[in-house]
Amino acid sequence: MTAAFPTPAADETQRLLSPEDLEAALRDIGARRYHNLHPFHRLLHDGKLNKDQVRAWALNRYYYQAMIPVKDAAVLARMTDAALRRVWRQRIVDHDGDHPGDGGIERWLKLAEGVGFARDYVLSTKGILSATRFSVDAYVHFVSERSLLEAIASSLTEMFSPTIISERVAGMLKNYDFITRDTLAYFDKRLTQAPRDADFALDYVKQHATTPALQRQAMAALTFKCNVLWTQLDALYFAYVAPGMIPPDAWTPGTGLVPEAPAVAQAAGTGRIEAGHTPRLPRGVRLRFDETRQKHVLLAPERTFDLDDNAVAVLSLVDGQRTVAEIAVALGQTYAADPKVIEGDILVMLNDLATKRVLER
Repeated sequence: MTAAFPTPAADETQRLLSPEDLEAALRDIGARRYHNLHPFHRLLHDGKLNKDQVRAWALNRYYYQAMIPVKDAAVLARMTDAALRRVWRQRIVDHDGDHPGDGGIERWLKLAEGVGFARDYVLSTKGILSATRFSVDAYVHFVSERSLLEAIASSLTEMFSPTIISERVAGMLKNYDFITRDTLAYFDKRLTQAPRDADFALDYVKQHATTPALQRQAMAALTFKCNVLWTQLDALYFAYVAPGMIPPDAWTPGTGLVPEAPAVAQAAGTGRIEAGHTPRLPRGVRLRFDETRQKHVLLAPERTFDLDDNAVAVLSLVDGQRTVAEIAVALGQTYAADPKVIEGDILVMLNDLATKRVLER
């Protein structure tokens, strides 16, 4: 008896995936293609870049950040469901803010200023690598021209961003003496915003990618977005790491920076703060609760510093009367903690503020 011929295996691209399998396939794309794997990011996070290379990253990434709300507005304009628009528009608010001085773009500008750039130069987008501009603009065109499913699926790189944010913040604070927590404040809110946005987009894709063809489109859209991010780092690496061939009209080190102030004699009240010193806020600097944003901020002339709960607890006791050691004792009693441990943390924070000229002794 002749054995039956085996049935040919079905083409996997024609198989309808369950929602769980579709999610697994999307996550696999990120595991293989997300830009946390790029050599430039490995150098950045491990402290292997010099200051000008970090500046090049901050400047070029600004163009991507500035165009994100433009991209999201293009997606929003295609939504006919009011409920869907109400959810999606929060992404625009997250980046543009509710008022001047607020939002992700503003926080990225502060990052760029923190590494030495003049704000006007960053805003001009002069010096942006052509490859950065081409890839970001291609992303905006993609979400404008492809299906709504593909546009939303392309945003799913947000699923992978909390990991890279944690690596980036920890690595840069550890390895670069010119980076502070205030410089990296952009990433604080992204740790909650990105998962929220990713969860919504993932649910949408799983509900609407109901055929093998639609599922392939969603996966291809996410792959495209990963390529957009990867291409930007390729360009940075080529121009500023190896072989170091900076294209015509791209930023060159020394351009667009705020001139560094010449060294001056140390003024009274400045210098390193120690446990026995009595810290105080200088004239014109005050702790204030922002009713609009429902959070405490430190206001200084032409500058505003966002504060976390720990900073608020410390600065509430900075009255020009208590020493650092006394503040640590008071907080130790409040939180049932070792004052010596608290004292060390307080000194790090207070000296960081002192270098920004918003605290003195």
